[in-house]
Amino acid sequence: MNRNKIIDFSDYDRAEQAIISQLQAWQRCVDQVEIAVRDTQQFTLAIQVNNQIRSEIQILYQQNQRVNGLLPAANRRLQRRFLVVLMTLVNQLRSVPSHAEVYTDLVAFKDRVMDGRIYIKTGHRG
Repeated sequence: MNRNKIIDFSDYDRAEQAIISQLQAWQRCVDQVEIAVRDTQQFTLAIQVNNQIRSEIQILYQQNQRVNGLLPAANRRLQRRFLVVLMTLVNQLRSVPSHAEVYTDLVAFKDRVMDGRIYIKTGHRG
């Protein structure tokens, strides 16, 4: 992932699309890992992906946490929703998961990603 991932919230539609694209990328990644764990018990891969996604979320949060008061209200709400989604997602992933926990955590993470997409699009929690 690009380490410089500041989202430009001045363009509502582009910001929303960037957020949805990122959430979809994480969902696809977890889908692939879920299959690998089910088929071949690749728990080490699952732990690596867990840690990678957790790190990406933390970076995204840090780089996008300052809300610009000059933006239109709808854009500020989108940014706040994005930050809420990131906090929800990062809290779903353990910082040091065990083999027994990581699969369950990633499946639950995927569910939270789908909820996050709904929340970003509608403003209503899924």
